[in-house]
Amino acid sequence: MDIYSAIVIITVLLLAVTVTDICTNRIISKRTRRNSVLVCFCIGFAIFFEWAALKLDGADSSLIFLHKAAKLCEFCFAPVISAAAAMSYSRIKRPIPVIAILAGHTIFEIIALHFGWVISIDENNIYHRGNLYFIYILVFSASIIYCVVSVIREDVRNYTKPAPVLMATLIFLAVGIGIQIAYSDIRVDYMCVAMANYLLYNHRNKMIFQLDGLTRLLNRRCYEKDIERLNSSAVFINMDVNKFKEINDTFGHTTGDYYLKSIAEIIRRNYGRYGSCYRTGGDEFCVVMTKHTDMAQECISSFKADIDKRCSKDVVFPNVAVGYAYFDGSNGHRQAVLEQADEMMYSVKKEIKEGKQA
Repeated sequence: MDIYSAIVIITVLLLAVTVTDICTNRIISKRTRRNSVLVCFCIGFAIFFEWAALKLDGADSSLIFLHKAAKLCEFCFAPVISAAAAMSYSRIKRPIPVIAILAGHTIFEIIALHFGWVISIDENNIYHRGNLYFIYILVFSASIIYCVVSVIREDVRNYTKPAPVLMATLIFLAVGIGIQIAYSDIRVDYMCVAMANYLLYNHRNKMIFQLDGLTRLLNRRCYEKDIERLNSSAVFINMDVNKFKEINDTFGHTTGDYYLKSIAEIIRRNYGRYGSCYRTGGDEFCVVMTKHTDMAQECISSFKADIDKRCSKDVVFPNVAVGYAYFDGSNGHRQAVLEQADEMMYSVKKEIKEGKQA
C-alpha cells in the first residue's frame, strides 16, 4: 500500500467517526446535523475522486472517461465543502445565492471538461491543467474565504471576538492547504480539511454548551466558573427585568422570550466590547467588565438610554433595573462585591416600581 492510499483510508475513518458523533449528538439542530453530515460526505467524495484520478493517471487509455469523470467530480465537490461548512457552523441568512454560484460552477466545469478549458486528459490518459484552471482556484479559494469569514462572524456575534481555538484551527487548515500548494506531490489537503472540520464541529458544540439557548449570551455555568477564576479588577453589573412575570402572564411566553432576546441584544451591543455578558436566570442578566472599567458608568448610561428608547416606542417593553460594583481582584472581596451590586439593583428596581405606581 502506498502512503497516499493510507492517508485516504485514515481520512475516511476520521470522517466516519465524525458522522457517528454528529448523528448521535442530541443537542444540535436538524439543520446543523444535516449540513455537518453533508460536509463529511463532500470531503469523503472529494478525497476518493482525487485518489481515483491519481490511480487512473497514465493508466490504460480505455479508462480516459473514468479519469475525466473522477477529476470532474473532485473539482465540483471541493468548493461545496467550504460552503456546507459555513452553513453548518454559522447562521447563513441567504443561502440561495451561494447554492446558485456552486450550481453555476458545476455547470461550467461540465462544459469546460468537453473543451479542456480547466482540465484535459490526453490520449495517453495523462492529466493536464487547462488555460482556465485559475477559475477553479478562484471559486475554491472564494469558498474557503466565505467559510472562514462566516465562522469568524458567528464567533464574534456570540463572544465579541474569535475564540483562540477557532483561530488556531484556521491556521492549521491554512498550513495544511499551503503544504499541498507548495508541494503538489504531498497530498494532505483533504486530510487536513477533515481534521479541521472535526475541530470546528467540536468548537460548535462547545458554543452550544456555553451559550444560553434563547438569548445567545453566556449561560449561568459560564458565569459561575468565570467568577471563580477572576483574579483581576473588574466591574460586576447585575440587571433584572421589571414586571417580566406580568408580561408572560398577560401576553404569553412567546412575547416574553421576544423581549428577553431584545434586551440581550442591547446588553451585547453596549457591554460586549468591554467584557462578558451572561443570562444568569429567567429575567436576570449580568456583565463582568474586565476592559476599560473606568467606562462602566458611561456604558450603563448608554444601556439605559437604549432601553428607554425602546420603551418609548413600545409601551409593553419592560424597563431594566441595573446595579453595579467595582471588584479589586481579591478573592475575599468577591462575594461582598456581588452582594453590593445586587443591593443596588434591587434598590433601583424598587425605585422604578414606586415611581410607576406614583
